[in-house]
Order: sequence, then structure tokens, then C-alpha cells
Amino acid sequence: MASCKYDVFLSFKGEDTRDNFLSHLVVVLQQKKIKTFIDEELTRGDEISPALLKAIEESKISVIIFSKNYASSKWCLDELVKILKCHKKNGQLVIPVFYNVDPSDVRNQTGSFKDAFVKHDKQFNKKMPEKVQKWRAVLTEASNLSGWDSGTTKSQLGQMCSSLAANSPLARPDAKLVKEITADILEKLEKLSAAISDSDGLIGLESRVEQVKSLLAIGLPDVRLVGIWGMGGIGKTTIAGVVFNQFSQKFEEKYFMANVREESEKCGGLVHLRNQVLSKVLGENFDIGTPKIPQYIRDRLQRMKVFIVLDDVSNCAFKENHCPEDLLKHSETAVHYAKGNPLALQVLGSSFQGKSKPDWVNTLNNLKRISGSDIYGVLKISYDELSWEEKNLFLDIACFFNGDDREHVMWILSDDCYSVQYGMNVLINKSLIKISYNKLQMHDLLQEMGREIVCQEFREKPEKRSRLWDYKDVCHVLEKNKGTDAIKSIFLDLSKIEEINLDPRVFSNMSNLRLLKFYISGHFDISKMSSKVHLQQGLEYLPEELRYLYWHGYPLKTLPLDFVPQNLIELNFPYSKVEQIWEGKKKAPKLKYVDLNHSTNLTRIPEPSETPNLERMNLWNCTGLAHIPSYVQNFNKLGNMIMAGCESLRCFPQNIHFISSIKIDCYKCVNLREFPRISGNVVELNLMCTPIEEVPLSIECLPNLETLEMSFCYSLKRLSTSICKLKSLRSLDLSYCINLESFPEILEKMELLEEINLEEASNIKELPSSIENIEGLKQLKLTGCTKLASLPESLGNLKSLERLDAGLLAIPQAPSFIVDLNKLETLSLFECRGLVLPPLLSGLSSLKKLELRDCEIMEIPPDIGSLSSLEILNLSGNNFESLPTSISQLSRLRWLYLANCIMLQSLPELPPLLVVLGASDCKRLQFLPELTSCLEELDASTLQALSNRTCERLSKHMFPMQLIFANCLKLNESIWADLQQRIWHMIIASLRLFREKKFDGISFCLPGSEVPDWYSSQSIGSSITIQLPHRCGNKFFIGFSLCVAIEFEFEEDSYSPAIFFGVGCKFGFDHFCQLVGNVCVNSNHVILGFYPCWNIGLSDGATVSFDFFIIPYQLVIGKGPRKVKCCGVTPVYANPNTFTVEFGGGSEDFHDIDNAQSVGGSHEYEVESIRREQFKGPQRQTSMFSQLLKNVCCFDYEP
Repeated sequence: MASCKYDVFLSFKGEDTRDNFLSHLVVVLQQKKIKTFIDEELTRGDEISPALLKAIEESKISVIIFSKNYASSKWCLDELVKILKCHKKNGQLVIPVFYNVDPSDVRNQTGSFKDAFVKHDKQFNKKMPEKVQKWRAVLTEASNLSGWDSGTTKSQLGQMCSSLAANSPLARPDAKLVKEITADILEKLEKLSAAISDSDGLIGLESRVEQVKSLLAIGLPDVRLVGIWGMGGIGKTTIAGVVFNQFSQKFEEKYFMANVREESEKCGGLVHLRNQVLSKVLGENFDIGTPKIPQYIRDRLQRMKVFIVLDDVSNCAFKENHCPEDLLKHSETAVHYAKGNPLALQVLGSSFQGKSKPDWVNTLNNLKRISGSDIYGVLKISYDELSWEEKNLFLDIACFFNGDDREHVMWILSDDCYSVQYGMNVLINKSLIKISYNKLQMHDLLQEMGREIVCQEFREKPEKRSRLWDYKDVCHVLEKNKGTDAIKSIFLDLSKIEEINLDPRVFSNMSNLRLLKFYISGHFDISKMSSKVHLQQGLEYLPEELRYLYWHGYPLKTLPLDFVPQNLIELNFPYSKVEQIWEGKKKAPKLKYVDLNHSTNLTRIPEPSETPNLERMNLWNCTGLAHIPSYVQNFNKLGNMIMAGCESLRCFPQNIHFISSIKIDCYKCVNLREFPRISGNVVELNLMCTPIEEVPLSIECLPNLETLEMSFCYSLKRLSTSICKLKSLRSLDLSYCINLESFPEILEKMELLEEINLEEASNIKELPSSIENIEGLKQLKLTGCTKLASLPESLGNLKSLERLDAGLLAIPQAPSFIVDLNKLETLSLFECRGLVLPPLLSGLSSLKKLELRDCEIMEIPPDIGSLSSLEILNLSGNNFESLPTSISQLSRLRWLYLANCIMLQSLPELPPLLVVLGASDCKRLQFLPELTSCLEELDASTLQALSNRTCERLSKHMFPMQLIFANCLKLNESIWADLQQRIWHMIIASLRLFREKKFDGISFCLPGSEVPDWYSSQSIGSSITIQLPHRCGNKFFIGFSLCVAIEFEFEEDSYSPAIFFGVGCKFGFDHFCQLVGNVCVNSNHVILGFYPCWNIGLSDGATVSFDFFIIPYQLVIGKGPRKVKCCGVTPVYANPNTFTVEFGGGSEDFHDIDNAQSVGGSHEYEVESIRREQFKGPQRQTSMFSQLLKNVCCFDYEP
């Protein structure tokens, strides 16, 4: 899989999906740098082409989009046959997507699939009946794989509560489906990742600038790692800076990371720095918890040309910035023996740390005896210096626990005679392991060395080795009953084997077996996997030394009768057939964790007298467990008891008292109708999705309860007033309790309760005034309490309140008390119809977000400018005619939404730092104010009074990434001249943002039907091909300006519908962009913009084809076909000689851009509008644009 050419292969029926869902998906995959193969470019014939078969074989994941007409295509069916063959033979991952089809139609070949096979039967049944049968078989097989269904997916919470209330299927929007599929693909690619070598170390060498240049060998297609080594102050940083400045422009991405040593000592360490580099280079926020870079990210990096400088790295051996003079010669010898390998240098450096000169000499003498090619021998130097206990710990991690949770491993390997924590610290100090996000991390080479040490114990006889992890070795030993007392640990991945039958005495000769794990890895649906290990004659023996027993699908009713679990620490039997762990009474004094999740036959749990040190018990989905015994209260150390999904559980035993601090989870116990009458030290209680009707007075017996989760308890009607006795309560969730009649009186002070969630508790009519006794309340969520007609004035006494969500309430006016909530940061009152705001708002000094959409507000208080902390203001869907001039005083406001304010006639001066202005459907708005240069997005759709003159008044220094003037029908094509200059302005401004990865392009949308004539290459229809110039001189290609005219065709006399749509473009081999998304229009429109792409590797003279397509989002009224009428493309260049941006001509009309004569000619725009002060650069550069290229784009130009 590691050598695969493509990340994803897409199998689809073009006519069903190409212009909607597929194009959507392809755009997003491209944005995520997922290399995708789609077969629409291949020539179709009667037989599937060899090129397509090879593409399937060379893909890591195949995504099959089953649509209405998929089965009608013989080509698609042959693709499917090949895909499933690769799935079985090579382990290729397959993701089926059922797009507007029922999975059962695919599985059973009914519906449209039946119609398709009627035709196939007629055509092939006489000549090749086996072909049709094969097609039917693969459809059935593929439909049984775990995948995505566009039409029958319910909301996540709806699924949780499906057994309590009927939830109708919700159609999944394409955008959401695409997002979820992409996330699934990324997750699968991440899990496919092979380990990658860590890059912490650097080779020590001292050189000059010219030596560094020659060592870099930039022209060669390989990876170069060059270190500049020496004592402080000799100019290492200066040399690196000069090399970086001279060569960085030759790379797609570049990054100079300063102060590596200092930053690595902060929280997150080197893993954080590595994530920072990846984020900078790939333009995404990465938070990878392991030191190993996942393979799918590595694949993306391998396609890029990147220059990275890490400045001020530290030394592993000396813990300082220079080598002591007397050890300098020995350090050079160590570098020589390490063969230049960074890991070997790091391990050796850690091994030498703190040692005397004689110790160095002794270790170096050992290195001399190692073969020149044996890197393992170099690494083994540090291993050989470990104690016996430390060696065993190293080998356990290498064979079994690399990547596992540190605390869990310490738990399993804990020994009364040896401190595992101490041993881990020794391994860390010797650079043999690392801890990242509390996970154990061991480098691949070290892991291979450790496993090789174990294999060398007995190369040809695995039964005499101490540890077994290779499934072939394990099966050999177990099936042939060859176990010996040498074996201490066995880990078997069941996903890699066929079914095996074991003898009842299979473990009888393994008296020293400590760790036994039969598990399932990878991407399999473990709930559907039956046990592959069969014990047809039972199991008679398990070793007493067992401390860790994990057996997925354990096939017996109980453990062996003679098993003595005196050393057992963890017992994990997911999806087992266990009815009780053991028969009779046994002592398991060390047992801390029991996990029996999905063991549906379980009827009895162990007693405290048997397991006195039990800390955690997981009984998730043990559907046969009908009752909890009263002795659970006697587990003195039990901290977590999970009984979620225990459908047979009807009640708790009466009046049990928990001594230990415990969390109890009864989520989705669908027959638990009575609130547990328990007492004691319960800190968390989850009763979500249960049919409980009442919270009784007895709840006061839980004085230490911190979290009570009862959301989606549809039958809950009453909550006892004794809840105020819960002095430790911090969070109370009663959301979606649709039959809850009232919120109880709070008769005593509750100082610690911080969050109350009553969202969609739609039957509550009022809140008690005593709610003021919840003095520490920070969040109160009331959205959807539709019968709540007023809020008590006493809420104004909640001085700690930070968030109040009160949308969809029946309140006629905003409560006057809200102005007294001076710590309030979020206030949401959306869809409170007829809402009247208080005249003075100055008390809300901490408010950051104010949500007032669709409240039918007639007037905005003049005092709104006093909200000094406000960042987001949503006033959409209201009835005011104007905004107060004081709105310009909102110095922190970034987002202002005014959509569908149909009475709004004018806008005052707006805040200076506004980033987004949404003003669509403000039908009476005639003028836009002077907008600031900070604005990134303006949506002025359906401003029917907006004219060309208004647009011409927009600031020339305003550079939004998106301008939407959809349905502004008074605008006409005479606006093009102003628009052309604005695009040039925006291209210049966008260069900085593009380098900082803050946008994917810039775009305009406005009424029109023709491509402007200044687009050098134009074509009728949705496709166009151009040729880039053969000679560009000193000009830098920075992207394309693209344009399409969208035409709407409706039946005569029919009502013109409003259509929500977007426009995408595919060009080159596999590049995609989206010009605009989700705009609503009902007439012909033009979309144009600029797509930056200077790093996609287009060479001079390259021929580039463009295909534009419409992405439909939603059809509001009626139906009507739409199409791309015509399109235009022109390449855009930056010229550092003339300090201009140039729009070049088409493929036939120029070879030298300076003398271009084309349809629109060559257009230049002097970059005089951007002041020199905006960018800092060398004073000798006299041109602003030259400085922009150097400082913003990292182009280095010397005049």
C-alpha cells in the first residue's frame, strides 16, 4: 500500500453524479491534498481499459458511488469486480456511498438495479451467464460493507434515542455528506500510515556558505539534510540565513524556524515544533500526537519541493551548545561510526551523556568491532548498557506497546519488585523511547532492533522465544501445540488469520506466560466479526502467571475451572460468549480492570471479595444483564462503572451506598424507568436516553454528585426540589426533555453549579425566581423552550453568567435585567418574534456575540455602539430601516450580518475592522458605505436598488476575497472597467494572504451574460484550452483569472425559480478550484475571479485545459435546467522588472508577454496603491512590488 500512486480511486456513473455530488467531492479532496483518480478522462470502450485496471490497483482506497444508473453501466460493474478483487487480495480499503439509492436495492438488485439487470440478462445470459452472476455477487458483497448513505442517515442523537422515540430519516445535504466522507477518507489514510523515521537529530559538521550550497545539491531529485555545527557566535545562523535567502525562491514552500532549542523546551516539545512545520508547509492546522508522521501526510510532502531551516538546535551528549575540547576528537569518531544516521547520533549522544573520557573510549572501542553497514549494532550499544529489567521493558515496548498509553502500559507491567516508571525514565534519557501526549513512542529502527533481538533467541524455533507477535509464528505454535515455558507474551492480530482450532491444553506448557492478547486491528467492523479462535473441546488451562488477558470474541461461557487469577491485572473480553467470568469463587487480588463490552450472554459480575482492588468495570451493551447485585456498593476502589446499552436492566438494587468515588453510566438503558435510589460518593451519573419519569427526593443522597446528564429523557416530567441539596453539582443537562413540566424551585444556595442546559425542553412554561440562588451559574441554555413567555427578573442577579441562549422563546421584549449581566459574553435571542430591545446596552461591556436574527425588531438602540467587546453581530431578518451611527464605534466588530432586512434603506459608516458583511436580500438598500480594507467577504445579493455608481464608490483599497452581487439587476456590464481594476488590486493584496494560506482565491458574482473582452482566451460552452507562453523571462506565473457566464433556461410562461448553486473548475491533470459557492440567483449571471497557483508545477509552453461545472445546492421553487454559456481564462504574471501584474494573452497570440497582442491585449497595473509602509524590506529595493515579491511571496529579485 505504501507504494500506491493514488490515495483514492472514484468509481461512479457520470450522468448521475458528475455535475453535483461528484464535483463537490472532488473539489474537497483536492483541497485536502488527497491524490484522487477519476476515470472520466479515459476513452470508453466495450471493455475496461488496462490503464483503469492499473489505476485501481495503484490506489489505497476505492470509493464506490452507487447511484440510480450505476448498474446500467457494464464499465462500472467491471470496475466493481476489480475493486473487490483488490480488496480481497491486497487489502485495499473500500468505501461504498449510496447516493440517492436504497442500499437494499444494491444488495438485492431491486428497483433501478433490477431494471438494469433485466437488460444485462437479455444481453449476456446466453453467452456469458457467469459474468452477470459475478456482477450480482459483487453488488451484494459491496453493499454489505460499511459505508455512507445519503438518504437514510439520522442525526447522531436521534440514533442514540431510536429505541425511545421514532425519528424520521433526515436527508443528508450533499455538502455534509462530502465533509463526512472526506473525514472518513482522511482517517483511513492516517490509519494506513506506515511508520516514518523521526528527524530530531542533525549531523555535525562545520562549513562555509559555498560548502553548504554544494552539499544541498538543489538540482537533484532527492532529500538533503545538512547540518551546520560549531560553538556559539561563529556565524551558523548567518550562514543559514544567507543560504535560505538565496535559494528559498526555488521551492514551492519554505520555512525558517528560529529558536528551536528554546521552543522545544516549552509545552509540546519537538512534536509541537514538527506540527508547526507541517502546518506551515501544508497550509493546515495539524495536531498529530505521535512523533511519527502519518503516511498520508508523508505522501503529500513527497509531492512537494520544500526548503526548511531549523536554527539553534541543541546537542544530545553535552546538554550545551558546544563540545568540550578534550572530547571533540572522540565526538568526531562517534559521528563516523554512526554512519551519519541522525537516530544513531541521538542514541549515541544520549549514551555518552554524563560519562567520563575513559567511558567514551571504551564505548568507541566497542563501536570499532561493528560492521560498517550494521546500524543496528550501533544502536545496540545503548541497549547493552541497560539492566536486565530495563532490557525486558525495552523489548516489551518494541514487541507490543509502541504507541500505547503510558499509564496503561505501566499498569499492565507493574511489578512489586521493580519500578516500571523508573525504567521508562531510563529509556527516555537514553533516547530509546519518547513520550508524546502520554503515548509511548519508539523509532522504527529501534523497534526493529528490539524485535530482532527477540528473534535471535531462537531463529528457527519461535516456540522457544520469549515473545511472539507475528501471526504466522503464533499460529504455528498454537495450532501445533508447541508452547514452552520460554514464552512470556503472545499478541495475535485476528484480522490477519483464518479460523483456527485450538487444543484444550494449548497453554499447558506455557507456565511463564504473562501477557496474552487476541485482538482485531485495522478498519474492520468488529461487531460483525465472529470469533476466529475455536475451542471446540473447551479450555482446560491458563497459566497462573497471566497478568494481562485480552481475548476478542472469547468463545466459552467461563474461564477454565482450574485457572488461578492471582496475578491477573486486566481482563478484557469484548464481544465474548461469557456468561460469568469464572465458576464458583476465586481470588483475583490484583485485578483492576474488567471489560466485557458487548458480551450479550453475561448474567453475573464478580464479587468484591473476589476482586477487592477492581477500579473499572465496562459492561457496555451487555444486553443479557438483567440486574445489578447489591454487592457493587462494596467495591472500595471502583471508580468507573459503565452499563450503557444494558437493555435488560430495569432497576438498581434499593438503597445501595457507594463508598468509593464513582462514575456511573446508564446511557440508553431503555428499560430503566426508575431513577436509581442510590447514595454515597457518586460524582457523575449519566441517564441520557432512558425512560425515567421523575427525579425523586432521594437524589439529595448524592451530595458529591458533580454531573447529572439526563438529556433526551423524553418521559421525564418532574424534577425534585431537593436537587438544591447537591452542593457539588457543576453541570445539569435536561435538554430535549420534551415532557418536563417545570424547573424546580432552588430553595438553597448552589455555588458550584455552572451550566444548566434546557434546550428544547419545550413544555416548560416558566423559570422560578429562586434560580438566582445558583450564584455561580455561567451558562444557561434555553433555546427551544417555546412555551417560555418570560424570564424572571432575578436572572439579573446571576453576576457570573457568561452565556445566555434564549432563542425561539415567546418573550415579547428583551428582559431589562440583561444589561446588569456585566460578565455576559454570548447573548442569543434569535426568532423571538416582535422583540423590543432595552434602550441602554452599556452594561454589557463583556459581550462578544449578539444573536438577534429573525426577531422582527423595528429599531436598534442608539446605544449599541457602547458594546465595546462585541465581535459578532447578527441582525438578519429584522424590520428596522436604518442602523444607528454609533455602530461605527464597535472597534472589535468583525462579523456583521444583515441579510433579509427588507426595510433597511441605508447603512452608516461601519466599524473599521469589519471582516465579513452579509447584506443579501436587503431589497431597499440603495447605497453601500465606504468599506474598509479589512473586509474579506461582502454578500450584497438581491440588492435590487444597487447601481453601477454605488459599486464604483467602493474603496479602491478594499480587497475582499469574495464579492457577491447576485440578483442586483440594476448593475450592468459597464461596470467591467471598474471591476477589472478591482481584480488587479485584489490580486496584489492577495499575494500575502496566499502565502499565509488564508484563502483559496478571490471571486465576484453579478448579473450578466457575457465574458468581458479583456479575458484573452474565450470559448462557447464549459470547456477551454490555452497554451502558456514559451518564454517568460523574469516574470513569475502566479495564477489564472477565470470567468464563466451562467445561463438559465426556463419553459415559456413558467415562474423563474431561485436556485442556490456554486461554480467549480477542473484544470490541468488533477487541479480543482471553486469560484463561488451557495449563491441564490434567478437570472443569468457572470462569475469571475482569480485562482492563485504558482506552485502547481506548470511549465512554460504547457497546454492547460479547463472544465467548468455547476454545483447545485438547493432548488427552491420549480425546476429549470442551467448551464455554462461561455467561459474565459487568462494567465496572470508578476513582473519584478517593471513591478507590474500582467494579464497575458491566449495560446495563439503571443510568445513574449511584453509584446502580447491578443483578444484583450496585455494589461498592466502599476502597484502604486499599496504604500511602501505596508511592507518591510531592504532599503536598496526601490520598488514596492519588488519588496512585495521578496517579503510576501519569498521571491528573491536582484535588480
